[in-house]
Amino acid sequence: MDISICIPVYNVAPYLKRCLDSLFTQDFEGTFEVICVDDASTDDSFSILTDYQRDEPRLKVMQLPERKKISVVRTTALQAASGNYIMQVDSDDWLQQGALAALHRKCMETGADIVVYDYLVDDSGEWIQDRHFKEDGLFRENKSKIQPIFNGAACCKVVKRALIADLLFYKLNVSWGDDFLFNTEILLKAESICLLPAAYYVYCINQQSITYSIRKSEYEMLEDRIASVDATSEMLHRFSASYQHKLSLLNYHKYKLLILLLRVSNRDAVREKQLIRLADSMRRLPEMTKRGRLNVSLTIKYPLYALIYMAFRIDFKQALGVFYNKYIKR
Repeated sequence: MDISICIPVYNVAPYLKRCLDSLFTQDFEGTFEVICVDDASTDDSFSILTDYQRDEPRLKVMQLPERKKISVVRTTALQAASGNYIMQVDSDDWLQQGALAALHRKCMETGADIVVYDYLVDDSGEWIQDRHFKEDGLFRENKSKIQPIFNGAACCKVVKRALIADLLFYKLNVSWGDDFLFNTEILLKAESICLLPAAYYVYCINQQSITYSIRKSEYEMLEDRIASVDATSEMLHRFSASYQHKLSLLNYHKYKLLILLLRVSNRDAVREKQLIRLADSMRRLPEMTKRGRLNVSLTIKYPLYALIYMAFRIDFKQALGVFYNKYIKR
């Protein structure tokens, strides 16, 4: 089997057939399978899958008995894959014609552990084409330079199956940040990464998607952030990484910490205990300096300090918007 395409499915009945059609009409001479894991959908998604499967033997359908977190759904699909290369596609998105042939050819030409490709954005029928990275070619070092490309979605990557064996990711149970953790772990494990600035994927802005449908409480957001920081620390202890790469991951978590803290509105006793745990996790991140630990403590203890820090060190306009919504508009 050349390629396994893994798709998490949840309440995407209006979009699902379009996604599947884009895969099974590919002009690709190799072999591939599509693995769909239905996360206990409440619409017709599972029926669409089983109906499609009757005429398409390359489609494998699995259904979870109850709603799980997205990392569990992805893990279920990934562990069922048998292809030499693994791809992930969201069930409301689709691939451009010729994508599989071109991507598999690039894998064969370069021998890369990961081939990263670009995407288009479909916003209510208007296609937006914007190069999301300018680098082109094969990278074997300087992973910190391409880590920002891996901070986003798990889609738009073709990964050697050997790379996804025994992932720490499989032990996680998170709804937010799962893409980042999967991407970061495979990047740390990879010896070669090919960047291909060609848009073969179409990302559909869908407010009912499996990502947008997650309505998380502040408690869940904090738990997922703690799990994300702890998992990053464990990955960095398990795999070798340069100082710059560790610093890149540290800065990512600092930014995410600020965003999260500015969203937390109810700092009751339960939240305060979570924030203390989060602070401890942040302090354990590799390359965290004494000054960095102090900033984490001040940021978590004083929300206004977090806002000022964000304004002057990260994004003034975003901080101004948060200040208006949090302290003036209310």
